[in-house]
Amino acid sequence: MIIPVRFVRICAVFSVVLLLFPVLASADSKNDLVARVGSVPITRYELAREFQRILPLQGGFHGGVSKERREEIRKQALDRLVERALMVQWAIDQELSVPNEEVDAKLAKLRARYKSREEFEKAAGVEGVQGYRAALYRQLLAEKAEEERVEKQVKISEQQVRAYYEKNKDRFMRPKQFRASHILVRVDPSSNKQEREERRKRAEELLKRARAGEDFYNLAYYNSDDRTRYVGGDLGYFHVGQTVKAFEQALLKLKPGEISDLVRTRFGYHIIKLVEVNEERQLTYEEMAGKIRQQLEKEERERLKKAWLEELKKKYRVEIF
Repeated sequence: MIIPVRFVRICAVFSVVLLLFPVLASADSKNDLVARVGSVPITRYELAREFQRILPLQGGFHGGVSKERREEIRKQALDRLVERALMVQWAIDQELSVPNEEVDAKLAKLRARYKSREEFEKAAGVEGVQGYRAALYRQLLAEKAEEERVEKQVKISEQQVRAYYEKNKDRFMRPKQFRASHILVRVDPSSNKQEREERRKRAEELLKRARAGEDFYNLAYYNSDDRTRYVGGDLGYFHVGQTVKAFEQALLKLKPGEISDLVRTRFGYHIIKLVEVNEERQLTYEEMAGKIRQQLEKEERERLKKAWLEELKKKYRVEIF
C-alpha cells in the first residue's frame, strides 16, 4: 500500500508535538512563569527549588541570609535555569527526547518517600504532579543535551596528558615524608604550676618506659591523651609543614626507630617515635597520568560548555518576566 506523502508529513508534525508536550506542559499560566527561553518555560516552582538547592551552600554558619544575599542567590538560581532552558531548546531543535520510562522511574523514586499517593500529591502543592513531571522532563532533557553536545566531545589524547606532565614536571614532586607515632600527655592551659609539674613527671615516666623497650603501641593505647591512642599513637604519613613547629624540629633530629625527648607544645607533652622516612622524589608519569587526564577533561568540558552556551544565548531569545 502506498502512503500519501502529505499523510507522512502530518504524522511527523504530530509526533513532534507529542514530543514537546512534556517540555511545554505546566506553562499555561503566565503567572507561574519567571522566564522563557525560546519556547521553554521556567516556572516559579523550578526557581524556588533551585534557590533552595543553592541556599544551604551560601548560608553562614549560624544561619540567616541577608535580603541582598538572597537576591544574589535568586539571580544565580535563575541564571542556572536559563542555561538549562537553553540546552532544552537546543535538544528540541535536535529532536532529542527522554523516554517516558526514565522520567517515570525518577518520579517513582521521589514518590516512594511518601506514605501514599495522596500525601505525594499534597506535597506537590499548586504546581501539581504533572507540573513537577514536566519540570523533571526538562531537567533530564537538558542533561541529555549536555551529554550529546559536550560530554561526547571531550577527548584527551595520551600525547596531551604526557605533554602536560613534561611541561609541569616540577609540580609533581612528593615532599619528604614521615611516619611517626606519639604519646600525648595533655596539659590543660588553665592548670596551675603544681598541676603542670605533675603532668611533666607523668610524661617523663612514660618516656622512660618507652626508652626501656616497652611496646610503644601499648604505651600509647593505655596512656596517651590523644585520640590516636586507639591506633597505638600512629599519626600515619605526613610531610614538613603539617605539624606544629616544635614537633617538627624534634622529628627532624630522629632516625627511624628512635624516640624523642619530651616535646612541649600547646597541647601538652609529646613522646615521638619516628617509624619511617621517605625522601623527596619525583612522581612518575604513571603515578600522575590518571589525575592529569581528569584535570584536562574537566577543563575541556568547561571550555566546550561555555562556548556552547554562548552560541545558544545568541541563537535563542531569553525573556525574564
